[in-house]
Amino acid sequence: MGFDKRYEGIDEYAVRIIKFKARQLVGRVGFTESDREDLEQEMMLDLLQRLSKYDPERAQRNTFIARVVDHKIATIIEARKAGLRDYRLCRCSLDDRFEYGEYEDSFCIERMEIIDQEDYLMRTGKISRPPSELRDLSIDVRQAIEKLPPELRELCRRLDTDTVTEISRDTGIPRGTIYESIKKLRAIFEDAGLRDYL
Repeated sequence: MGFDKRYEGIDEYAVRIIKFKARQLVGRVGFTESDREDLEQEMMLDLLQRLSKYDPERAQRNTFIARVVDHKIATIIEARKAGLRDYRLCRCSLDDRFEYGEYEDSFCIERMEIIDQEDYLMRTGKISRPPSELRDLSIDVRQAIEKLPPELRELCRRLDTDTVTEISRDTGIPRGTIYESIKKLRAIFEDAGLRDYL
């Protein structure tokens, strides 16, 4: 096993142990051969950052290096298994191909092409409700606002961009009065069937 030029000037023992440990990780906790170089670099960077803390009074240099590398591996594995990053949760690839149809009419399609965009946006929290429901809500809210008396309609418009304090300061209406008007608005919207959206 030759010395890697990428690690020239670095303790040879450190390079050997890091390369060995990276090879051991391949095939475990979801790491593949293509991850090996990244693992080596991650361990090497961690070691280089910690070498300044080495105390010859407490342990031999090789022991220190081995412990630092072992701790980094434990951290890497822990991160790999953590929550949403857990490699075990991934059971398929977006690049998987499926064959649709029969005989001459069949064609291949990637999993990515069959994912429902709406469902994806909902699951990732990018939208709280399906777009069709948001459209209906917008129409219902607009209709409810159109039926309001002018002063409550203006309050709705202002609440969209301003705080109660700003409205009070601009209009001279006490905040307590504005909060009473907001209670009236809530009651009107609830009567319009919009309680779930308040």
